[in-house]
Amino acid sequence: MAVVNRRTCFLILFAALGVLFSLSFSVSAIPETEATAASDTTTPGVISENALRDFEESIFLHPQQTYRKLVILAQANDFSNEGRVWLLLRKAQSESVLTLYKEMDATLVTVAPFTNVMTNEQHALWLYLRGSRMHQTGNISGAIDTLKYAVEVAKENTNSTIYVLAIRELGYGFALSGDYYRATLILQDAYKNLVTLNNPFFNGLLEESLGDTYNYLGNYTKAIEYYEGALTFFESIGYQPHVASTLLGLAMVNRKLESWDDALSYFNRYEIALSFTDNHSENFYLHYGRAMTMAEKGECNLAIGAIDDALSLSGPIDYNAELYKKRALCNLTLDNLSAAKQDLSKARTIFNGIEALHNTQWHLELDYIAGLVAFKDNRFEQAFEYIHMYYKDFLELQRLNNSEYVTQVQATMEAERKDKEIALLKQQTQLQAVTAREQSLKVRQKNMMLSGVALIFALLLIFVIFQNKNAKKLLALSIRDELTGLHNRRYFFDYFENNLVKLNPNHVGLALISFDIDNFKHINDNLGHHVGDEVIKTVAQTAANTLRTNDVIARIGGDEFIIALPRTTLLQAEEIAKRILENVRSHRFITKEGADFSVTASLGVAYHDQNKFIALDVKSLMESADTALYQSKRAGKNRFTVAA
Repeated sequence: MAVVNRRTCFLILFAALGVLFSLSFSVSAIPETEATAASDTTTPGVISENALRDFEESIFLHPQQTYRKLVILAQANDFSNEGRVWLLLRKAQSESVLTLYKEMDATLVTVAPFTNVMTNEQHALWLYLRGSRMHQTGNISGAIDTLKYAVEVAKENTNSTIYVLAIRELGYGFALSGDYYRATLILQDAYKNLVTLNNPFFNGLLEESLGDTYNYLGNYTKAIEYYEGALTFFESIGYQPHVASTLLGLAMVNRKLESWDDALSYFNRYEIALSFTDNHSENFYLHYGRAMTMAEKGECNLAIGAIDDALSLSGPIDYNAELYKKRALCNLTLDNLSAAKQDLSKARTIFNGIEALHNTQWHLELDYIAGLVAFKDNRFEQAFEYIHMYYKDFLELQRLNNSEYVTQVQATMEAERKDKEIALLKQQTQLQAVTAREQSLKVRQKNMMLSGVALIFALLLIFVIFQNKNAKKLLALSIRDELTGLHNRRYFFDYFENNLVKLNPNHVGLALISFDIDNFKHINDNLGHHVGDEVIKTVAQTAANTLRTNDVIARIGGDEFIIALPRTTLLQAEEIAKRILENVRSHRFITKEGADFSVTASLGVAYHDQNKFIALDVKSLMESADTALYQSKRAGKNRFTVAA
């Protein structure tokens, strides 16, 4: 499922951009003396009210130490009202970075009474923090509305850091709601603000952001290239929070590439990197990633335990829904039908409560899983309806998102172009860089057009292949009986209507054989359903092996079967019935418990003589075969009867 993956990419992508933009604008705004004070995390008294205005750098570089300092300062009362508002807002911001959500909620409650005296700048930060917290609780619609307001308020002052943070979080909200077009436009606008940066640390963050971008666009090889470059840089300067986020990105990409062992290895390194803080609930994403990887790898016994561990932690509610979906699939694999139903119900309850996720890919997958559950529960018609509904809605969603792919291609090209522009700005003066950029744009535009067209064709080809595979799976599901591999009731009657009723008058005739297993209920009751299933499969295969190439056999329910013998004489039909009886009763069954037994079958044969030019009445012919079967039962079983 390629249900959780897209949302995870956006989470990593916008989080990294938020860090990047915060640092870029805050550092440029901090005077040298205040920047020094902001980076001092050992002496509480050096933090001034003015320093708190531009405090993002210390929060993002030293989150744990900075948070401890802010906690100490919050216990004192040495600031004016405006300074205390800044202190509480920065404390809430630190708690957001450290994912200390309970503490963050308490801090936001404490600062709420000051909303009437907040400056526009503080009000914008307050709205941003509230909106980001709403995302964590699953209130996506409320988050989008709050963040739109934050963006509007932030535009009224000169502090662009809060404005960009709010833009980044708003884009994340659009992504969660499935509006990738608007989210991508916001991302493109954000990259425009990176061109003028000229800082080694920022360059490392830029490589990580590009890795996130290519990860979202599905170019995983390119994503790994950028992630590894960023990882090398961050490890060389010892910035552990960024080392951790990059390792998480590498783990997610390798999971999507189905490089399960590499993914789990990166998750192990990510766990070690999280040691930079004592209180960091990112452990949820660690357990979440491991659990999803194990499940997708097929190690369902291990995955279920890992999923339970992840669910025991405090994680985003929509992520919990993805875990329930994955556990439902694993329980189906392990034949735990009842548990699978419960997991599906829990996932559906969560999605029903998040209106913004309705009709997204993650929501649609519920119908697919419901179809598999119904199929496992022998509710075949309902299974077909669920899966048919899933593919119908999935295709409609793909159609609506077609324009999104073009935008994504543009985002990829734009990001790469901005990266090259940064390199030019390092080597030349601003005037030379602008001149060089203008000269190179013409060539790049041609390349972008050619690359974009090629990528669009590649995406369309992949989509067609994917749909073709799914269509084949759906066709197999609709015509085959899961237990025996024979055709099912639906296929048999469709085949009968489209082929057998159109027999050429010159052909000899048509015979139907209806049969079931004698005393089958006794086998189920005394030896168990698993033995009963084995008996059904063996009898089905035995009967199928007895038939001719053009004969058709189907399981129509339980231990009941029906066979169509086109272009046959009554004598040939009787001979086939005899061979089926003999082959079935000659087979010996030996159970694991040591039981040794054989079974018999009762058959009913009905025949339509085509040469007599009597119209073929399908319903009457089948009723005759069933009547003959019941006559065989009454006559002592283990025999066949030809209908009059």
